[in-house]
Amino acid sequence: MSEMERYRDMYFEDCVELLKNKHSYRKHVDKFIDYLKKAGLENRPRVIDKKVVEDCIGYYRLERGELNTRSTMEAHLEALKSFYDYLSRTDKLPDIFTDYDYKDYKEEIVKKYELSEPVERGSFKCEEILEILAAMEELMEQSLEEGFGIRDEERYLQRIIMRLFIKITLIAPAKRNIIGQIKMNDFEGNFKILNINKIKINIPCGLSRDIIQAIQYAECKNGKRAGKTDKIFEFIYRHKGKFTDESLNTWFLNLLQDIGYIEKTKRRTYPVEPIRNGAISIMVNNMVNPLLISKITGIGFSRLETQYYGTMKSEYKDYLDKNINKAIAQNEYYSYI
Repeated sequence: MSEMERYRDMYFEDCVELLKNKHSYRKHVDKFIDYLKKAGLENRPRVIDKKVVEDCIGYYRLERGELNTRSTMEAHLEALKSFYDYLSRTDKLPDIFTDYDYKDYKEEIVKKYELSEPVERGSFKCEEILEILAAMEELMEQSLEEGFGIRDEERYLQRIIMRLFIKITLIAPAKRNIIGQIKMNDFEGNFKILNINKIKINIPCGLSRDIIQAIQYAECKNGKRAGKTDKIFEFIYRHKGKFTDESLNTWFLNLLQDIGYIEKTKRRTYPVEPIRNGAISIMVNNMVNPLLISKITGIGFSRLETQYYGTMKSEYKDYLDKNINKAIAQNEYYSYI
């Protein structure tokens, strides 16, 4: 075991209570140690400084496609600040995060690695969605490994519901209230197909597995099997209380804070709409037929054009022009004109 790995394990062991409330710290410190091993610095603790931290962020941003946003970069720094605060307090190593302007340091990293800013009622980019999904799965696995009490179970249940909600929204970007009202009999073929907005949506195997596991968990807690007309999210949350669509914004905030995507603040909610907007934007950029997008989302053509197609890049507009002209030219009367 290297010297920095030994320090990391001491931090994890001595700061158990802190890490219970700061779930993302463990993940980010592990990332840092993994980078040090790759850079050959795992046994050279006194060589490590803020420049090494900056290079670590660059590695995960440029080579691994992670730490793509200001929020996740700040979460990474907060975890490492906590780590080095512990090392300094216990006289193991000096704190490398001293005698500098923290705000300017963060701004320099944002500019250097072109990190994206957090969205607010906008839309998540594809890489941001992937980052949230990966961190969410990692957090849920960690919860199962560590076990949980009554309060932790509430948080775990929220994550179960948010995992299903986010993934269903990504494959079927309907309105929040439509997804929130999905019933058991809206699924077919052992949760391989979802009927939503009069469209049959194929469900990927991973999501199908997640749905089945969530229902089995809820059936165990509720002491009864789910009925065909039961609303899936209401059934999953039933043993804890009443599920409402509005709860999703609160739970999404909890999730984003737990994975370190955003810092803890006094705010109480974070809108889930950017997930849907991101999924729709990706469909638009992939040139999916607007009729199909309108059908699955429930958004009219006028709003689709204003909100999504109006912001298309010039190359996409050129693509659109080309294909419209190609479609017109396929008509039999075209040669007569």
